[in-house]
Amino acid sequence: MLDDDLKEARARANALRTSLPQSVDAAVLGVWSKAPFQLLCTREALIWRTEELARTACDALERDDLAAAALLARATVENAALAWNLMEVLGDRKRLSPQELNETLVRMLVGSRLWPDAPQALQILGCADRMDKTVPGVRKSYDILSEIAHPNWRGVFGMYAKTDEVKFTAHFGRGLRSNEGTKGAIVTALLGALGLFELAYNRILDGMPEFLAELESIWPDAKTDTQ
Repeated sequence: MLDDDLKEARARANALRTSLPQSVDAAVLGVWSKAPFQLLCTREALIWRTEELARTACDALERDDLAAAALLARATVENAALAWNLMEVLGDRKRLSPQELNETLVRMLVGSRLWPDAPQALQILGCADRMDKTVPGVRKSYDILSEIAHPNWRGVFGMYAKTDEVKFTAHFGRGLRSNEGTKGAIVTALLGALGLFELAYNRILDGMPEFLAELESIWPDAKTDTQ
C-alpha cells in the first residue's frame, strides 16, 4: 500500500512537470484590471514550486531520507494551502472592493516578512486552517510533518538513535527503528497535498472566464479569454 501511494505521488509530480506554464500574457487577458494577471502569476509560480518540491520529496522518500522528505512534504502542504486560499479569493471576489482584492493578491504575489515596507506575506498556518475547514485533517497532517521537520524527538533522536536500556548505551545510525509509520505519514500528506493543490489550481482556471467577463475590456465589444 505504501509503495502504491508513493508511486501515485510520483505520477502526480510527473503530471505537474508536463503542465508547467511558460508565461502569463497580460494583453491576452484583455482587461484593464491587474487582478487577473496578479492571480494567474501567483498560480503559475506555485505550480513550478510544487512540482520541484513534490519531485524532490519523492526522491527523498525513495532513499528513505525521511527528515528531508518531511520538510519537502510540509512545504508542499503549504503550497496547497496558498493555492486553496487563492481559489477562495477568486470565489469571494464580489465581497471585496477592488482595492481589497488588489491588496490581497499583491500580498500573495510579492508578500514578504523580511522587509517591513513590503506587502506583508499571508500567514501560511492561517491558510492551512482555512483549508482544514473544508478538508478536515489538513492541519493535523501538517502538524505531524512539523514534528518530524522540527528538531524534536521524532525528527532527531527518534529517527537516528536507539537506546540499549540494558547496557545504557545510545546507538546512532539510519534504520535503527522501524520508520514505516513515519514514512507512511509523509507519503499520505504529500499525496493529499498534491491532490488539493491540483483541485485548487484547476478550479482557478475554471473560474477565470466569468471573472474576466466582469471586468472592463481593453477592446470594447471584444470577448476575453484565458489563453
